[in-house]
Amino acid sequence: MPAKIHISANGEFCDEDGSVIQLRGVNLDPSVKIPAKPFLSTHAPISDSTFFDDADKVSFINHPLIPEDIEQHIIRLKSLGYNTIRFPFTWESLEHAGPGQYDFDYMDYVIEVLTKINSAQQGMYVYLDPHQDVWSRFSGGSGAPLWTLYCAGFQPANFLATEAAILHNYYIDPKTGREVDKDEESYLKMVWPTNYFKLACQTMFTLFFGGKQFAPKCIINGKNIQDYLQGKFNDAIMALCKRIKDKAPELFESNCVIGLESINEPNCGYIGETNLDAIPKERDLKLGRTPTAFQSFLLGEGIECTVDQYKKTFFGFSKGKPCTVNPKGKKAWLSAQERDMIDAKYNWERNPEWKPNTCIWKLHGVWETQENKSPVLLKPNYFSQIDETIFINNHFVEYYTGIYKKFRAFDKELFIIIQPPVMKPPPNLQNSEILDNRTICACHFYDGMTLMYKTWNKRIGIDTYGLVNKKYLNPAFAVVLGENNIRKCIRKQLSEMQKDAKAMLGKKVPVFFTEIGIPFDMDDKKAYITNDYSSQTAALDALGFALEGSNLSYSLWCYCSINSHAWGDNWNNEDFSIWSPDDKPLYHNTQSKTPTREPSPASTAVSVSTPKSKSSSLSQPPSFIKPHGKLELDSPSCTLEIDLSGFRALDAIMRPFPIKIHGTFEFAEFNLHNKSYLLKIIGKTTPERTTVPTYIFVPRHHFTPSHLSIRSSSGHYTYNANYQVLEWFHESGYQFIEICVKSRSRCSTPGSDDSNDLPAECIIS
Repeated sequence: MPAKIHISANGEFCDEDGSVIQLRGVNLDPSVKIPAKPFLSTHAPISDSTFFDDADKVSFINHPLIPEDIEQHIIRLKSLGYNTIRFPFTWESLEHAGPGQYDFDYMDYVIEVLTKINSAQQGMYVYLDPHQDVWSRFSGGSGAPLWTLYCAGFQPANFLATEAAILHNYYIDPKTGREVDKDEESYLKMVWPTNYFKLACQTMFTLFFGGKQFAPKCIINGKNIQDYLQGKFNDAIMALCKRIKDKAPELFESNCVIGLESINEPNCGYIGETNLDAIPKERDLKLGRTPTAFQSFLLGEGIECTVDQYKKTFFGFSKGKPCTVNPKGKKAWLSAQERDMIDAKYNWERNPEWKPNTCIWKLHGVWETQENKSPVLLKPNYFSQIDETIFINNHFVEYYTGIYKKFRAFDKELFIIIQPPVMKPPPNLQNSEILDNRTICACHFYDGMTLMYKTWNKRIGIDTYGLVNKKYLNPAFAVVLGENNIRKCIRKQLSEMQKDAKAMLGKKVPVFFTEIGIPFDMDDKKAYITNDYSSQTAALDALGFALEGSNLSYSLWCYCSINSHAWGDNWNNEDFSIWSPDDKPLYHNTQSKTPTREPSPASTAVSVSTPKSKSSSLSQPPSFIKPHGKLELDSPSCTLEIDLSGFRALDAIMRPFPIKIHGTFEFAEFNLHNKSYLLKIIGKTTPERTTVPTYIFVPRHHFTPSHLSIRSSSGHYTYNANYQVLEWFHESGYQFIEICVKSRSRCSTPGSDDSNDLPAECIIS
């Protein structure tokens, strides 16, 4: 079984002896965002009211994976050397029927999935992710159940008419099952994130994190809606954790389930907005109809408004022709009769001051309507008393404290992974009682240019993290030119994110990129016709280059078991999966651009040594495999079965990396073009006559045994081609190793300045 993961004094993942390890893997998988029965992808048209009326009857069983298919998916992931899975689940999947009404059948299905993951190919590390995007699939994203919107007084059936949210489902023709053709009505690429700035999502996050301060009249069953929603959310998460421990304690005991993330991508809602009657200058994403907050309030109450429209251009988002939106009398809020029925169903009692059929922000005096007069915004700065930093260090910390205490009462040794708002440093928790030695900081990163334009631009890049965090006096200074500089800029951004996180939480807290990835439907899905994934390969290689330079652990977004070329990951036209059934028939050699079948794995292993070291033959798996066949810490990165079918941009995602370093990490770089890998470490001093190697995953996809060539500063090597693992027995102190291919006379990994100190070339043959 996988060994227990520890944290070093420098905030690195390590084994019990202090040897540094890296966690790398995928998010498995985004199908959890949508119900499996009935199958309701975001391209399922809403043709009648059952979409809302039957929301409490759905089931998520078989999402993310059909149990009988789990082993083959794990084999594929281990073929990449991966050892970790981020396991998303949604609040809706646990509690869709109503407050406190848990779907224990789904929880038992989750236990079955985790058990099969644990038993497949000697197991993998798994951490749990309570996932959400723009609050709920009923507000254009995923996560929370429908009843949470009813709890806030919303009528989601009227979100389309009132512009309270954009749902992909509304842009599907029920007759053809295709997106509508009219340009002005099309579901634009990347338009779904604009829901973060619309009435439904912004209100829900404001209530969830700041209801006590900004909506004191919203009392339900004797609690402010903030405490009510947070309590229900945290209780549902803990119900799942406790169910796993009660029914399958071995999942914790065997180090399969290693921790819990706090919440995916928290958002501040309206909190911090300085002027509700204007679009904030710092808002980078403006696409499609873009009402101000005040206009959203008016539309939510059925009042006609003329709002700005934006379109995407090469130079960003530009304002187009304004558009008049007429809700035609519909409101985004429940009528008195509707709310009475909802409250009776869920046993809710509300504060008498909380009037139905009324905007919450009107109720709290932010704006008002007067007979025969235009609506008036009374408090344009209602939310401005709190800025982003205060929100993160107070409102977010209050939430995190709640889940931290519940989780620590449940378990003291599992990791808890704090995730602050996207692209923002975490709160300053140094010397806080809610920061312990089993805490990890989660970061998410997506390159802004690649994400928004769905292409790999080799000429122009943007320092997205620096721009978002106002590190430039002028946005023009965030622009970088040339592919090499773009790659370096991405590496710098990830390094800055790590530094900022450690500055807030302390150097002992590891930084884990729990989401990072690229869209595969680049260049209008050209690769699906030509089988040329060069753009995707270049973009993913840039991310790999950035991550490995600092030995950052990560989980790619994503591996989707139901991906298709037509609908991507089946959610809002996203297509991030590194694997697709539509790419499965052939293993694609992207160097030759010719589809070829994957050869069977080598059945024997070979060894090589430097001139000063002894050679040894190896016909068995590497020495870290116990005689009885069970694997230790590095086992998730080793496999006897290889299956690379269905992976896209395989050259970039299949990368060498240090499984376990007998010492500490200094630097690493994989040069995809030259097929060379450089690793620099500080070797640990070991007792006399004790030999402990550094283990490196060296994939045969790039380094076939008959062409493997190695140089190092010291030591000897043993390579097991079956497991794709190189054992490097080195001395203590500063050490480096370069791995390349036999056809090249010398390794010339960019960034290496050690070639003059290397011993003679050693070739595995």
